[in-house]
Amino acid sequence: MSEINLIFIRHGEAASSWVSHEDPGLSEKGLEQSEAILHREDLQNLKNYKFISSPRKRAIETSRPLVKKFNKKIVIDETFNEIPSSDVDNNKKRQWLEKIVKMKKSDLPKNILDWQQKIYASVLESKCDAVIFSHFMVINSLISNILESDTIFYFYPDNTSVTKIFLNNGEVKSFQIGDNKKTHVNL
Repeated sequence: MSEINLIFIRHGEAASSWVSHEDPGLSEKGLEQSEAILHREDLQNLKNYKFISSPRKRAIETSRPLVKKFNKKIVIDETFNEIPSSDVDNNKKRQWLEKIVKMKKSDLPKNILDWQQKIYASVLESKCDAVIFSHFMVINSLISNILESDTIFYFYPDNTSVTKIFLNNGEVKSFQIGDNKKTHVNL
């Protein structure tokens, strides 16, 4: 039996909104949040874990304290990048995302379907324990696939919340969602 533990950490608070800046780093609060994850009891034994991040600055910056603590190299993986929206006008992104999260998966644009299916397939193909620094919608998409939900939205993962996925022989055996708080989502 091959058991794999995946830990998804949502990035800390961004310095600016998704609408006003395509790739913001962390705010001061976000930097404090990323430092605070060093003290989480469930993140103290990660020396045998691979560290992976979305290519976005806010995810990479969130990873830095744990990367330094465990003397790891961070692997940048496009699979765990934010929901694709480069073709959406910045002034319409908020309304676009509100519409996307309410849509049935069968009605989603092909690029969004492909994105969420790639995330799920990558998770199921995982060969080692990993900590993955990612985004609100990535984590939602993943949990909605596990639950076979009709939409890609499931919950409100807080900044630097930890969601765990437990695999056994390439199948999800269980999961634990992170802090489920309805926080301001920095669009």
